[in-house]
Amino acid sequence: MASIKESSREIPVIKKVDLVVVGGGPAGVAAATTASELGVDTLIIEKNGFFGGANVAGYSGTIGGLYSSSVENELEQLVFGFAERFADKLREKGGILDKVPFGHTALSPHDPLVWKETADELVKNAGVDILFHTMFVEPVMEGDCVKGVILENKDGRVAVEADYFIDASGDGDLAAKAGASYKYGKEGDIQAMTMVFRLGNVNWAKARDLKLEDVWKKLEEADKTGKYNLPRKHPFIFPAPIANQAVMNCTAVIAEDGRTLYPTKAEDLTYSELEGRKQIREYERFVKDYVEGFKDAYVLDTATQIGIRQSRSIECKYTLKNDDVVNARKFHTAIVRSAWPIEIHGGVDGVKIVNLDGDYYEIPFEVMIPKDIKGVLVAGRCISAEHEALASARVVAQCFEEGMAAGIAMYLAKEERIEPDAVDPQQLIEMMKERNSKLD
Repeated sequence: MASIKESSREIPVIKKVDLVVVGGGPAGVAAATTASELGVDTLIIEKNGFFGGANVAGYSGTIGGLYSSSVENELEQLVFGFAERFADKLREKGGILDKVPFGHTALSPHDPLVWKETADELVKNAGVDILFHTMFVEPVMEGDCVKGVILENKDGRVAVEADYFIDASGDGDLAAKAGASYKYGKEGDIQAMTMVFRLGNVNWAKARDLKLEDVWKKLEEADKTGKYNLPRKHPFIFPAPIANQAVMNCTAVIAEDGRTLYPTKAEDLTYSELEGRKQIREYERFVKDYVEGFKDAYVLDTATQIGIRQSRSIECKYTLKNDDVVNARKFHTAIVRSAWPIEIHGGVDGVKIVNLDGDYYEIPFEVMIPKDIKGVLVAGRCISAEHEALASARVVAQCFEEGMAAGIAMYLAKEERIEPDAVDPQQLIEMMKERNSKLD
């Protein structure tokens, strides 16, 4: 392959801050807000022109992971802290529905604009410095310690120096480029990507008794006709906060040759975007033809980008194991609970769900501390977890709490002038409890 040598250049350092947060999804918003409220001089960078990450740009469209899982008992809220704070603000604005059934648990669909507005308010009111439309390019290293980041935006290529960094990029971009070891799922196999969309003009009065199992049976009928291209056999459909809308988590992007598609490869992302938009029209046709209350529905909008469930998992001091999840393991360094099912979206294998009824597991702080680099914590879907464990731990409520934990940890590190991996987890947990994280 031919190559072009880039001219050497000096990159201006535009800022020196205490903390840089890479990525503005749920984990990044929680981390930046929390750290700044504690007095940490914080900059957050986000590639889009808004906060939300996969929850808004990819429009997963719901807050999952707040509740217990049971078929016998009433569902209880398990996760509070920053997740509840954010949900409360959405509730005040009429931007969320509570406790919509999902298998043995429940989730909370939200309005994407209200999500953006809520994040804007929290981050700005906390005094965080914000750079939208800004790409992380590479870290500035001093040995194995990150000392700065190179960024690219409309102003050109610039640098920011900082004492600490939180990788909330979802893909683990900062940690990986800094030299942290990582894995992709199970032997390189990761979950399928999805293009989510919203329908308008849904008659929920007719569809109020809609059950996903019934939709799946109808899809089998439609699929047998040969008139539709419906690769995902178990679509998820939820009511939205606006009365006549539906959140359509229906598509599954699978490579034509069956290989794994990676969200860290531009060609795979490009194919996924194109294929995802094609599939939307097929699922729109299907529900209009087969599902009560959807006859006159139409596509209102699509996610800004393809929805990503899984990417790099950074290898950290501890890896959340599949056995930890299914055996409801508790940790003395836990920063969040979860009873969200193991929810794996495969390719041709479809969706597999393992419910976690009657108990919950915990996620320890150590899954956020990379083994190979210093000055960095990871939060969100790039934490250290085995394939099936991540399929449960990756959802929004848990990402919010990991972000809050990371923000507090960086405050403690700054105050004591220590590395993040030297922070006392018990001191961190006590500060989380003060912020309404119920971890006893």
